[in-house]
Amino acid sequence: MKRFKQIIALSLTALMGTACFVACGDPDAEAAGNRERITFWSVTDQYGADAYEAVVDAYNDGQGKLDNVYVKLSNKTDSSQNHMAFCKSGTGTVDVIGINDKFVFNNIAQGFYTDLQPYIDDTSTYTKNAEGETYFSVSNFNANNIDRFRFNVETREAGEGEDLYALPLVSNACVLYYNETYFEEANINIISVPETELDAYNEANGTSFAARGYAEYTPAATPKAGLKTSKNLQGEEVVKVFNNLIPMSFLEVNTLAKFFTKAYRSESPSTYGVLNEWWFSHGWAVGGDCVKWDEASGQYKFTLNDQKPNYLVTGAVTVNGTAYAAGDILSYRDRNYVLSNPSSEDSAHLYELPSMYEQFREFCAWSQTKGLAVDSEFTGYGISPSPATLGNNSKITYFTSGNVAMFAEGANAMDTLYTSLVGKDKWNAALMYTYREFNDEDPSPDGTLEVIDGTTFTGEIKEQEGTPIVGKLSGSSINFGWAIPANSSHKDAAWKFLQYLTSAEGQSYFAANDSGIPTNSEYALSEEFYNKENKKCSNYRAISMMSEVCALGDWSYFEDGEWVNVWADKLNTDVRNGKTQLDAFFNEYEPKTNDVLKNYKFKLHGKD
Repeated sequence: MKRFKQIIALSLTALMGTACFVACGDPDAEAAGNRERITFWSVTDQYGADAYEAVVDAYNDGQGKLDNVYVKLSNKTDSSQNHMAFCKSGTGTVDVIGINDKFVFNNIAQGFYTDLQPYIDDTSTYTKNAEGETYFSVSNFNANNIDRFRFNVETREAGEGEDLYALPLVSNACVLYYNETYFEEANINIISVPETELDAYNEANGTSFAARGYAEYTPAATPKAGLKTSKNLQGEEVVKVFNNLIPMSFLEVNTLAKFFTKAYRSESPSTYGVLNEWWFSHGWAVGGDCVKWDEASGQYKFTLNDQKPNYLVTGAVTVNGTAYAAGDILSYRDRNYVLSNPSSEDSAHLYELPSMYEQFREFCAWSQTKGLAVDSEFTGYGISPSPATLGNNSKITYFTSGNVAMFAEGANAMDTLYTSLVGKDKWNAALMYTYREFNDEDPSPDGTLEVIDGTTFTGEIKEQEGTPIVGKLSGSSINFGWAIPANSSHKDAAWKFLQYLTSAEGQSYFAANDSGIPTNSEYALSEEFYNKENKKCSNYRAISMMSEVCALGDWSYFEDGEWVNVWADKLNTDVRNGKTQLDAFFNEYEPKTNDVLKNYKFKLHGKD
């Protein structure tokens, strides 16, 4: 693979070459020479024109000569909802086009795009750079990023195992942003150490930190000199450690959020501790979701109200004909099988996790007033602004104005944060939170962390059969795929450019312009990306790690979002504002949503 440091030089050369043709008639015709010309429509309202121009210039001046292809760039805004006019009718005017994953399944079903699977299966179509290295491999992309562009037009099934119709370019992965100034002023010690590297870090630094996103230690349990101490919510002098490369458990994020919420600590600089408008990381952590395929009725069912437990696999086991490895979570279908067919052999390798309902209730409790009933037995935490409190403020504005200490948002928020907070508060990014259990953890009566003393409580991850009791780290993302219109007359040439565009080298131009997080795992998880020069956020490693695990949100599951509209408005007004309890909400909206879902024809693998 060519070194990414060649990028700037290539771009400048290409730009100079383009400039010299401006006065000579059609600059593209003269620059292209005898090469096959294709048209590439960017999506500048997503990632910015500079990145597209840089990658096209580099291709035309370099790999395009080897491919015998010349790309004409045309800057456009997102046209995903109107691809009939561009991809199926008459003679094609575009050869590579961007598609928002929210509309991809419906568009593929209408025949708008070229099936890329024949190209992918024929390795002789794979292009090579000057060093003879192949640009494309399906393995360069993780399943969360690439499977959202797979579909079977005959069976109407989408996801893993189906034909691929687009390649992912960059991800808008969800991360947890935090006000670093607030953390430092509160004497919270911040480290950036992945869980896999923690033992080596402890040995090298004389520390004994547990594998936790946030923890509180007695000073005696952390002998390293120079660590700051402060009071926790119980008034104890402790050492607080926040690790932005290990996901917090729900108890950890709740404790930290309470510390930065005025209702729990009047001197908090922020009114609230945390803000997230999406339930995904709560539900997906245990394998729950808002919709699942119901075999008995032969349709999808609304499952935010599913009150049955989920199961973590702790040892290799086959359930209902499906083989599972340690660390997997049972599918909805196989979970139901276990509940209906209890087996001591199976149960020995399964660990019970909370239900989807319990996780969703926890999410709703964040924004409901402290002490206000969420359902008949659970009350609100009041650690997050309710939608009514947030009002017309965006999450970003609420954070940059100092009203909340942590908030969840896509990676594309970095530009606004960087611009808005220059010369003001420092900020950074961390991994999202997930379900994690710890040995002998006994929370305080107010629902906050137990202090690690190194003897009676060590803060170690709980295990069964040697398998850590941890859920799935996840979050939502909105990605763009790049497709070849069905009516393109330059499909082979477009496929050559598409390989370069989505390669590590091609994606590096977007990273250089801070235009999204690479979906090419080779590049996204490289030091080249973590340590790029023009970073707006110092912790790009957390953002990269989240780009590998973020998935398609509920708004993109089926033909359209009508089924979400049935219940989402009520959830984000009366329920999260504390006017309606969950039982009343589900009594009314569960049957209404199921009535809409029974009309859906598309089936999404993984929602079973």
